[in-house]
Amino acid sequence: MPTRGGMWLCAMLVVAGIVTATRPVCAQTPPRNPQRSRAIAQQPPTPARKGSDTQSGKAPTTLIQLELLTGPEANSLKASDWQKACEERKIACTIRRGLQDDQPGVTEKKRGESFRQVTVVGRLEKTGRLVFADRTFAPGESKRLAEWLEELKTYGAQGTPEGQRLWGLTEKQFTSVMESLAVPLAIETEEVPLAEVLAGFRFSANHPLRWTAQAEQKRAQLDLKSPCTQSVRGFTQGTALALVLAEVGLGFRPRRQPDGSIDLAVVDLAEAQHVWPIGWYRTISPDKVAPSLFVFREIHFSDIDIAGALAASTAVTGIQVLVDRPNLKAKEIDLTAHEVDFPLRKTTWAQAYDRLLGKATCKYELLIDEAGKPFVWVTSLQTPNRKP
Repeated sequence: MPTRGGMWLCAMLVVAGIVTATRPVCAQTPPRNPQRSRAIAQQPPTPARKGSDTQSGKAPTTLIQLELLTGPEANSLKASDWQKACEERKIACTIRRGLQDDQPGVTEKKRGESFRQVTVVGRLEKTGRLVFADRTFAPGESKRLAEWLEELKTYGAQGTPEGQRLWGLTEKQFTSVMESLAVPLAIETEEVPLAEVLAGFRFSANHPLRWTAQAEQKRAQLDLKSPCTQSVRGFTQGTALALVLAEVGLGFRPRRQPDGSIDLAVVDLAEAQHVWPIGWYRTISPDKVAPSLFVFREIHFSDIDIAGALAASTAVTGIQVLVDRPNLKAKEIDLTAHEVDFPLRKTTWAQAYDRLLGKATCKYELLIDEAGKPFVWVTSLQTPNRKP
């Protein structure tokens, strides 16, 4: 890293910046307790493998049973209209008087691996409107109802994962993915060819890595011999993979298949949103997450660029600094082009970061990986802060 203070930095740990997508990488709701991810399954993981965006988990044969509950004020004409509409669309429908304990909802019962029954219960109001747990249908909307039931036939009681919180996973499923991705990455990545790095990841057999068609097309255009610019050895595989893929405009996210299995789909960031984030918002105060950043100490340097100063901080605090490089590049911000002087003073590195990064219209956030390991994330001032 070219600086006039090169000799002084020789003893320092040089920290290279990461590359992430120029568009914002959307983080979904973080885990309630990322530290739980330290409890990793003890079974040996399997290597990542190629795949496609075709649904690998074939949906079992699914029987949909629709039950519409009526009250004492039931409108027999409206009920007859819905019964007729369901018959025309070949929907098995039962209309009955609701009992005291009956509630709208969708339940699923499996019989082996090849058959499941999904029961959909809703209320039929006297106006003819159907009311389910999370949606309603007005009279005449039988086509819309049929489309929703077809979705349940494909994906089961959980429905399509598209547009849902946590990528359409239950909390139990999300925890399983989190724990599988909390395994630390054992290989070095900095200055290592991309192909070697990707081959070095190991994933749970329950959540294999697969590439969508768009991601495969992009990979075919990449120079897989080009080296990764960031060392993420020791970080969890979730954060590490997000970093490595983001360097080349890719990302990944959990994908629930029709049969209920969950893989990790690599996607093109130019076409996909809501990918797995590069780190998570911490749920406890910064001084508890990374106390070394808040220790008052004498800090002094001169004739050094911002990138070099950030590298020096890692050698002192033990907290790695990662840089949102494509974001900065898109805004024509080069941390190596800003030389700074920091007169001797007693302060914290947390305060020093604010002063240093402000000179380049940048800021930092303190994030954690899936196992709770903290790191400093440097990005532009315009980038929205992560939220809990």
